[in-house]
Amino acid sequence: MASRKVHVLAFPAPAQGHISPMIHLCKFIAQDPSFTISWVNIDSLHDEFVKHWVAPAGLEALRLHSIPFSWKLPRGVDANVAGNVGDWFTAAARELPGGLEDLIRKLGEEGDPVSCIVSDYICDWTQDVADVFGIPRIILWSGNVAWTSLEYHIPELLEKDHIFPSKGKASPDEANSVIIDYVRGVKPLRLADVPDYLLASEGQEVWKEICIKRSFVVKRARWVLVNSFYDLEAPTFDFMASELGLRFIPAGPLFLLDDSRKNVVLRPENEDCLGWMDEQNPGSVLYISFGSVAVLSVEQFEELAGALEASKKPFLWVIRPELVVGGHSNESYNGFCERTKNQGFIVSWAPQLRVLAHPSMGAFLTHCGWNSVQESIANGIPMLGWPYGGDQTTNSKFIVADWKIGVRFCKTVGQGLIGRGEIEDGIKKVMDSDEGKKMQERVENLKTLARKAMDKELGKSFRGLQAFLEDLKSLKDPS
Repeated sequence: MASRKVHVLAFPAPAQGHISPMIHLCKFIAQDPSFTISWVNIDSLHDEFVKHWVAPAGLEALRLHSIPFSWKLPRGVDANVAGNVGDWFTAAARELPGGLEDLIRKLGEEGDPVSCIVSDYICDWTQDVADVFGIPRIILWSGNVAWTSLEYHIPELLEKDHIFPSKGKASPDEANSVIIDYVRGVKPLRLADVPDYLLASEGQEVWKEICIKRSFVVKRARWVLVNSFYDLEAPTFDFMASELGLRFIPAGPLFLLDDSRKNVVLRPENEDCLGWMDEQNPGSVLYISFGSVAVLSVEQFEELAGALEASKKPFLWVIRPELVVGGHSNESYNGFCERTKNQGFIVSWAPQLRVLAHPSMGAFLTHCGWNSVQESIANGIPMLGWPYGGDQTTNSKFIVADWKIGVRFCKTVGQGLIGRGEIEDGIKKVMDSDEGKKMQERVENLKTLARKAMDKELGKSFRGLQAFLEDLKSLKDPS
C-alpha cells in the first residue's frame, strides 16, 4: 500500500487579499513530498478561479474543490459584502460548515483522509468543523500582527465602550481625540485608527456577536501563522506569543517564498504596463491601486485625476471597471486620458508584484490593504495611504506614525472629499522632499529586514514555517 500523505485542506476567506497569501503558503507546503493539498473555494469563486488557474511548478498535485454558497462572488468579496458584513458572515456560518463536512468525508473515502484544516482567521466556523473530525485547525492570519492583538482585546475594547458603542457612533472629533493605549504590544492609537468594522453602532448586534466569538476561537487553533515579520512588529509578536504560546509565529512576507512574483488573479492582468515602465526613469513612477474592493465617488475620482495630471509625475493607475460608483463621466475621463497620454498608463488590473519590484517605481498610492503594504515595504517603496475600510485605517496609521514610511489622506473620520491640492501635496512630500528621502531610507531598511525574515538559513519567519511543517508531519495517519 502506498504510504499515506499528510492531507492539508486549505480554506481561504473568499477575497483576493486573503487568497494570495494562502496560495503562497500552500506552494511552500507542497514542495515537501510528505503532503497533499486540497484547496476549497465557495462555488461561484471556484468557477472564476479555475478559469485563471494554471498550476505553478510544484503545485500540480493541488486539487481544487468547491462548496455551495448562496452569495455569488465570482471575483471575491466586493463593496456590497463590505456594506453588509453581518449578513454575509451569518450566511457563511449557517451554510458553509455542512458543505465542508460533506467534502471532508468524500475526500476521506476517495484517498488520504484530511489531516488538518488551514483556514483564514475570519472563517472561525472551520474550527467547529475540525472538531467534528478530531483534526487540528491552523489559522492563517492574512493581516499584520497588530490586528491580531486588536481582535484579541475585543473584550476590553467593549468593556470601555470604545467599540460597538452603546451611546452611538463616535463623532469625528471624538474619534480623533480618544486615545486607546491599553492594547498590549501596540503603540497608542486614536479611536479613528481602529478597524472601522468595530466602530459601528446601530443594528450591529449580530456582527458584534460574531466578532466577540472569534476573538476566543483563536485560542483553539494548533498554530497561528501571521503574514508579517518579527522585526516589523516585535513587541506585538512577543505579547501574542506570551498569550497563545510558541505556535503563534511570524510567517511573512509569504509572497517572498514564491519566486514566480505572481499573486493569484481573479482578473486578467495587463502586462503591457511593464514595457511602459521600462521606458521611465528609475524611481520616477507613481503607482496607484485601490485593491479589489475599494470604490470612489465620481467627484473623488475627478479630484485624484486632477492631482495626478498637475503633479507631472509618470503614473501607472489601476482603474477596475467598478472602481467609480455609477461610472465616471466619459467626456471628462476621455479628456484626462488624452491630456496625460504621454504622462500616464492606465490598466484595469496590474501584475502588482512585478510592478513594485520594477526599478522605475517611485511611490505607491494604496488603499493600505495588508498585502499591498507589505509588498511595498519588501520592495523598498514609500506609500501614500488612502484607506477604504477594515484594517486599512490601522495599517495607514502604522505607515505614517510608527514606521514613518509615507503619508496618508483621510486623516480624520468623516472628512469627506480629499481635494486635489492635498493629494498633490502628498505626492510632492513623498517623491520630492527631504522628508520623502528619509521615508525612502527607512523603507529600504525595512526591505532588508523583510527579506532577512525569509532567509533560508537564518530567517525567523522561514525557520518558524519549517517547524510548522515538521509538526504537521506528525499528523500522518499511521493506519
